Amino acid sequence: MEIDVGTRAILKLMLLPPGILVLLLLIGWLFARRFFGRFLILLATLALYLLSTPAVVDMLAAPLESVPAASAAELRDSRAQAILIFLADASRNNPELDGEDTLGPLSLQRMDYGLALHRQTRLPLILAGGSVKGDSTPVARLAADWLTQRTGIKPLGIEQESRDTRGNAFLAAELLQTLGIDRVVLVTHAAHMPRALLNARAAGIDAVPAPFGFEHTPAELREPMEIRDWLPLPGMLGRSYRVLHEMLGLVWHGLNHG
Repeated sequence: MEIDVGTRAILKLMLLPPGILVLLLLIGWLFARRFFGRFLILLATLALYLLSTPAVVDMLAAPLESVPAASAAELRDSRAQAILIFLADASRNNPELDGEDTLGPLSLQRMDYGLALHRQTRLPLILAGGSVKGDSTPVARLAADWLTQRTGIKPLGIEQESRDTRGNAFLAAELLQTLGIDRVVLVTHAAHMPRALLNARAAGIDAVPAPFGFEHTPAELREPMEIRDWLPLPGMLGRSYRVLHEMLGLVWHGLNHG
């Protein structure tokens, strides 16, 4: 089932926090004189609180971030020929850059980790990411410019036509075939890796996963929870959004390509 970019954006706003919470509060306010309305207000308030705590972010992310981090030995013995980075966001209309586009924080994090792996393995970098709406500078082009200007390193190739993770994978697969590359180290955030791997393998990419930026703490490193883990903190709602966004993405993938 194909849905255009604008409709998908609206659905995300309606189904994920804080949009869904605001909607529940508004409906609750309309029916505040009834039990149903008061229940929705209580539910939305409780969800807002829980999704803003480190403990709940950790619990939500733990089953999603199922692909473990790659060790130096695994990368060294992987027989990969390149590092493929699935990019994410871009920052638009930056006044300090005379309005030019630049990489967003998630893309910068992926570039930073991919660059670290490049220096560790000496494998060339391949960048994948277009423009979501198709009307602005592709993220891969921004990343290639950033990489060259900041480090002097030129990527081996870029895929800049995709608009989502599935497009990243299938268009990158065509690029890899053109370059004669059979196996890559795949870089993306840990929460995004399961969906990225599903699409990469569907596209025929032989990928060695190298996730990073874990939202949950592995069991062997976890310390006993403290009261502060259950206190709402700035930024936690955004982290909950990203985790739930990936969960929704996996459900969507299963419905459409499972």
